[in-house]
Amino acid sequence: MESAIVVQRRQKLLIVDDTPANIEILYKILKSEYDVLFAKSGADGVRLVREQLPDLILLDIMMPGMDGYQVCAALKEDPLTAKIPVIFVTAMGNEEDEAKGLELGAIDYLTKPISPPIVLARVRNHLDLKRKSDLLEQLTLQLEEKNRALEVLAREDGLTGVANRRHLNDVLHAELQRAMRNRRHLSLILFDIDHFKRFNDLYGHLAGDKCLQLIGALLRASFKRAGDLPARYGGEEFAVVLPDTSVEKAAELAEGLRLGLLEQALPHSGSDSAVVTLSAGVAGAQVAPGHGVEWFIGEADRALYLAKANGRNRVTMADATLPGKLPEAQ
Repeated sequence: MESAIVVQRRQKLLIVDDTPANIEILYKILKSEYDVLFAKSGADGVRLVREQLPDLILLDIMMPGMDGYQVCAALKEDPLTAKIPVIFVTAMGNEEDEAKGLELGAIDYLTKPISPPIVLARVRNHLDLKRKSDLLEQLTLQLEEKNRALEVLAREDGLTGVANRRHLNDVLHAELQRAMRNRRHLSLILFDIDHFKRFNDLYGHLAGDKCLQLIGALLRASFKRAGDLPARYGGEEFAVVLPDTSVEKAAELAEGLRLGLLEQALPHSGSDSAVVTLSAGVAGAQVAPGHGVEWFIGEADRALYLAKANGRNRVTMADATLPGKLPEAQ
């Protein structure tokens, strides 16, 4: 069995020093293991760092114009370059100078004259840490992306692309609380595909799934306002939560979806209309004490029952169901 080979790119270093001889010494030490760039001034060093994004910077302190401290400070203030490790390489060897460099964000401090084995060992160590840190950051980003995808899956019905029942319940509770605080309107629509069992029996479950997917697409296209939530309530039933919407407006929107499905003219020989149709029940109120989740679902369900009892392929508002006893569904 062949083992996988991971090819790692050569890491890139930048030497910033105004003395060519110092650059040459460091270049000879490091060139066999790394790609080495150089700059002869602080300003050029900052420019090259931003252009090339090296893995590590070897930075002299005493330079005319922009010294090493200023270069380090500028790099650490820029989000693009702040995480690139900096090693000061300088003849300034007292504790105050070293402390100042470390306080500015450098990770190490090498004094001249340099020792090639020490330079190479420290560069290797810091670049190994940098490689591991980059890998950890990449894995963390991938994990966050997968978690976001899982979060979407946890909220979404896999077949139709609208919200699932669990997410519907969460949003309905949250919108009720918000509407209660602000004394705003809230509406709920329940949709049911007419004679869906017959459709499955006549055309098969694959056609049934395609029918559900079509209605999911129509729901997503019809209810795009921020805050509106179309969802699969269960089986062939769908629901839509409509914040800041009166029951009359919700009924208009439900009617628009019903007509939109009729325009699709999806054949259904087991239906009185010869095409797939929807029935809808709509409940809505200016939310006050007593208007809980159970009230909205119960009233929308009563209205849906009446829509189906009166012949299906229609929209009924909950207010119409309140007086008297509901007739038996046909």
